[in-house]
Amino acid sequence: MTALLDLIPLFAFFYFAKTQGVIAGAGALLVATLAVYVVHFTKQKGKLNKQQWVTLVLTVVFCGLSLAFNNDAFIKWKSVVINAIFALALLISVLINKPLLELAMKQFFKLSNKGWQNLTLAWVGYFVIMAGLQYYFAFFTSNETWINFKTYGWIPVMLIFMIGQFIVLKNHLNPELQNEIQKK
Repeated sequence: MTALLDLIPLFAFFYFAKTQGVIAGAGALLVATLAVYVVHFTKQKGKLNKQQWVTLVLTVVFCGLSLAFNNDAFIKWKSVVINAIFALALLISVLINKPLLELAMKQFFKLSNKGWQNLTLAWVGYFVIMAGLQYYFAFFTSNETWINFKTYGWIPVMLIFMIGQFIVLKNHLNPELQNEIQKK
């Protein structure tokens, strides 16, 4: 349900950007994001996780700047900056020897410290590639092409990455989790 809820701002942006322009899309994205995060905040008993805060704050800032200055360049930077921040946070976690993916996924996978570092670095690479693609489509293609990529063009890239992750990680499922799966 949460994943579907998180798609509402994307659909709002796509519809309004396609029918009324990028600035209208930015307004719709801002309003829809605020509404969705009110729901998250309520469901999560007055809390948002760090990723949700980063997304919310950057959406408010970049959409707000686009609307205030009537300039679509700000909204185009949003996805680039979000992906870069996630890449940087993951890279720093590896450099300080506390891979964030281990904290998030250790109940699902059994990996060595080196394995967690490699997995986290793979995600760093993914977010760097996504930031680069977002930048390219935002600033070197037409608005229509950028809107299409921002809305659904990134999905094949994500799917390829996720399939690759599944192939690598399937042999590293936590034994307790494997037993539960086999029982069902």
